[in-house]
Amino acid sequence: MTGAERRKLNKDAGFSLLELLIAVVILAIIVIPMLNLFLSSNKLNIRSRQTLRATTLAQDIMEGLKAYDIEELKAQFKTPAEGFYVIDDNLIKGAVAEETDMEVDGSGNPSEGIYYFSLRKVSMQGSEFDALVKVDARGYMEGSADHDNSFNNALMADARSIDKENGTFVETDKIRKAMLSSVWKDSAMRTAMEADGITEDEICFKNQDAIFTGISRTITVSLKENGTVDEDGNPKIDMAVTDEYDFGYKGVVFNTKGDMDSMVWVENMGCGVVSGEKVNINIFYYPLYGSNVTEDAIVIENDTRAKLNILIAKQVPSAEDPNNPEILTDAQLMSKEMRYVADVRVQNGHGGDMNKEDFSLKTNLGLNLAGMKYMAGETDPAKKDVNTPSQLFVNDQSMDLSGTSQMNIYTLDGIRSPMGAAPADGDITELIYDVEISVYEEGAAGRDFPEEERMVVIEGSKNN
Repeated sequence: MTGAERRKLNKDAGFSLLELLIAVVILAIIVIPMLNLFLSSNKLNIRSRQTLRATTLAQDIMEGLKAYDIEELKAQFKTPAEGFYVIDDNLIKGAVAEETDMEVDGSGNPSEGIYYFSLRKVSMQGSEFDALVKVDARGYMEGSADHDNSFNNALMADARSIDKENGTFVETDKIRKAMLSSVWKDSAMRTAMEADGITEDEICFKNQDAIFTGISRTITVSLKENGTVDEDGNPKIDMAVTDEYDFGYKGVVFNTKGDMDSMVWVENMGCGVVSGEKVNINIFYYPLYGSNVTEDAIVIENDTRAKLNILIAKQVPSAEDPNNPEILTDAQLMSKEMRYVADVRVQNGHGGDMNKEDFSLKTNLGLNLAGMKYMAGETDPAKKDVNTPSQLFVNDQSMDLSGTSQMNIYTLDGIRSPMGAAPADGDITELIYDVEISVYEEGAAGRDFPEEERMVVIEGSKNN
């Protein structure tokens, strides 16, 4: 009788030992690779979650850095107990510090314009990391060719990035048109022009030097305490702006402050408070170009106890509309910029010059708006210089590139201009810089941040 026949007779009979062993081997061949795959997948998921957390931390640090200039960053990393705002300090279980030993050039010598900061045992979603921040302003210094917007190239300020509800005057096309419209509304001026066949459509700022025999303008910014205080008891400040023109045509002189309905005047705009910090004053305007040397007067009357952080940016009309009669060609703009003069006055409440230690000025005055792009084909080095320092006077002092004014004057990039005071030893002047943030496994800081422990790196820049 065969085994099969015996099993048919004995329904309770099972597999033989050999058959069971074969089944176990087959099962092992199938299951063990699947188990390894599961374990590998689990490790990969854990690593991915860690990388995601490290990336989130790096992005949070990047966003926090962009709110501060380098001097402010150094202060926070030096004395975090007095205020650390780059990220939530409750996330930091270890220490923060500036890594001065790393701030060297390729030869190991101390290098200006490069800074390193570390954060140790930073918690992010239940995991802890170390982070190293590299801040590099060297590419934006004078003589650098590392960036398209280095040093003198960023000549235009963007009014859209400024808080227009707080201490800001923007001379719009509407304001300019209201000025010229008010000229034509003056009966004596209109009669004199019509006698020479001049029509209202011909009057524009581009043609002003061909029409008017004289034209000048004063922008006056008045600062006063408004009698109220903020929650800390600091007196609040209001700003009022008057945009005033004088036009002359063949013996007829007309003075206009424009039409109030056209918002030519800005009255009682909030401007900040009297405190230990400087009050921000921002002025965006179109230069009043004439046939000869033209002078715009910009007067800031500070009848408060506040110190001032002033931004004055000259602009040119947008070229997006090819039919805009105000548009100048690069050649025309170059010629007019070379003849233009701006007289800036920063005065105290008594009409005297404000103490130069109590205000700073960031401006593109002294730089030619036609810029490097127009002069790219010029072979004469002397003609490639975009500096036009003679166009800027501050409190009767010409900004002549000698630095003798000893005033705190900067370009719009935030780099200290050669027209202002030379920085003191250790004075940080770089307000625009590149950033590289590396996040490492926790403990890497104590091992000098080895490359193999770096989890993520992100790059960016602060464009002030």
